[in-house]
Amino acid sequence: MEASLAFPEAVSSSGPSDIVDGGNLVPPGVRVQWSERQDRIALQIDVSEPEEPRVSLSDDGTMFVSLVSEERPLTVRLQLLRAIDSSKTRWSASGRGLGFDIFKLGVGRWGRLVKGLTPANVKVDWAQYVDEDEELEVKSNPYGHDIYKMRGAMGKSWGSNVVQQVVARQQAATVNTFREDEEDEDITLC
Repeated sequence: MEASLAFPEAVSSSGPSDIVDGGNLVPPGVRVQWSERQDRIALQIDVSEPEEPRVSLSDDGTMFVSLVSEERPLTVRLQLLRAIDSSKTRWSASGRGLGFDIFKLGVGRWGRLVKGLTPANVKVDWAQYVDEDEELEVKSNPYGHDIYKMRGAMGKSWGSNVVQQVVARQQAATVNTFREDEEDEDITLC
């Protein structure tokens, strides 16, 4: 799904709306969760069974989402803190809401999502949160650990079971527990 750049002229929202300073609007009952990386923001708008989603993003960070949930029209409008690259931004709709992967124009942490006051139902997604030190560690060790340090700790043949398998087969060949003079015992299960 692509982000369109034209804003809808008018979208009505049933019920009270919470417009806060900075032009941010998130209706009651809609939860917005976000987490941040150096180069992008992951944002989730939690609504049940969104229908007819319309998304409009602009490079200055203006985000406009309209949808129908449980037969009532909803409008979410956010003015993001800084500029974004709307051409790279991707979004998807599922039964639980809309998910966004918003790419920043500049690399760096914002520390907050929107300009002005943050609406009460916009929260940090702590399940997805990664601080700057962890993010740098993941970039330097994409497998989650330094394999070269592990190789030194495990010995020179670390990572190869071939040597261990050959030695085990040689030991098994030298140890023969079969004796011809013994009778086979019948084993019965009770």
